[in-house]
Amino acid sequence: MKILPRSAAFAALCLLVGSFALLRGQATPSPAAPPKFAYGGDAAELAAQFTDNLVFLSARVNLSDPSLFLLDTTAAASSIAPDRAAEIGRANAASPVLNLTGLDFPVPSLPSLPDPDFGARYGLEYQGTIGRDFLSSLVVQVDYARETVRAYAPVSYKYSGKGIILPMAQSSGAPLVSLRFALEKSKERTANFIVDTSLDASIVFDQKFLAAHHMNGDAGKTIPAVDPFTGAAGAEIGRLRDLEFGKTSVGDVLGTYSKHAFPNAGVPIAGAIGAQLLRRFTVVFDFPHHQLIFDPNSHFGDPDEEDKSGMMIVAQGSNYKTFAVAAVQPNSPAAQAGIKTGDIIAGVDTDPAADLSLLVVRNLFCQVGHKYKVVLQRGDQTKEITLQMRRYF
Repeated sequence: MKILPRSAAFAALCLLVGSFALLRGQATPSPAAPPKFAYGGDAAELAAQFTDNLVFLSARVNLSDPSLFLLDTTAAASSIAPDRAAEIGRANAASPVLNLTGLDFPVPSLPSLPDPDFGARYGLEYQGTIGRDFLSSLVVQVDYARETVRAYAPVSYKYSGKGIILPMAQSSGAPLVSLRFALEKSKERTANFIVDTSLDASIVFDQKFLAAHHMNGDAGKTIPAVDPFTGAAGAEIGRLRDLEFGKTSVGDVLGTYSKHAFPNAGVPIAGAIGAQLLRRFTVVFDFPHHQLIFDPNSHFGDPDEEDKSGMMIVAQGSNYKTFAVAAVQPNSPAAQAGIKTGDIIAGVDTDPAADLSLLVVRNLFCQVGHKYKVVLQRGDQTKEITLQMRRYF
């Protein structure tokens, strides 16, 4: 079930933002007890919501009201937002059990940990994270096209499809796969990438890796973007010449060049792949058998779409309904329409900002050829402009 349409994390990108969350990089804790499937079974379809291709699993804590937990392959352990824990009366719950659809999953502990940047990045309330303590005990299949998630008991699971099976290594517990890639002006190279389901981007490169391999000038034509790890300006995006999973090439992929330092790893890593690339597949996260399976879906050939407006938009305010223009790209539709940094988007067409979300607004501005009436608030003045989307990158 989808609660918001696909969008992006920066108006100059439409597929960005995410960070290494709390508890990432730590060792995966041992499960408190084996997972228990309903009716003695060995599989369950879990209630899930997909937002901008990020996966949120609906779970109760010791039979509490349900919460939405972000599925995060780079988080060592599951946790809950302090405010949410208080709301459902499960702060410092003893012997916590995550009650998912058809599956009860005991965890050694469920710490209350905030993610203070989450709301600003996505315009959504953060409620919690489900991490590798969950993934390491199960085989989890995420069908990004159908927006479904299934969990299987590892002892009885056997893959029989025709997907791309890649061996999974680990760096501080986070899953790694080896991919072959080429920047716009570089030769092809094989390197390790973290697989990060919580990263709202296709692929993000580590500057240390690019510098070590003399690749910092190989990105070709790029445009400015927010950095996926800081939420501030400073990154760039450009199109890759090639990206290969096994012998399968993925086309029209946008790469993000981040200035943020990746965590030190036990093996060299070139960067991370995120939800906007995973959306092209049904992905089987098979931690118990040390493999990841990528089965191309109906969206496999859909290109990554960058922003067509030229605006960097961020969410502000207690309810994240204040959509502020943080930057305007020169010679873009927004610049030509007279939009300025600091303007507030008060509405789009007939929809006021109160009826929209940050991700919806960003997604609208990814649609090439579309024309919108945008209501702007500048100080105590309100004005309406017409904004025609076009490619400027």
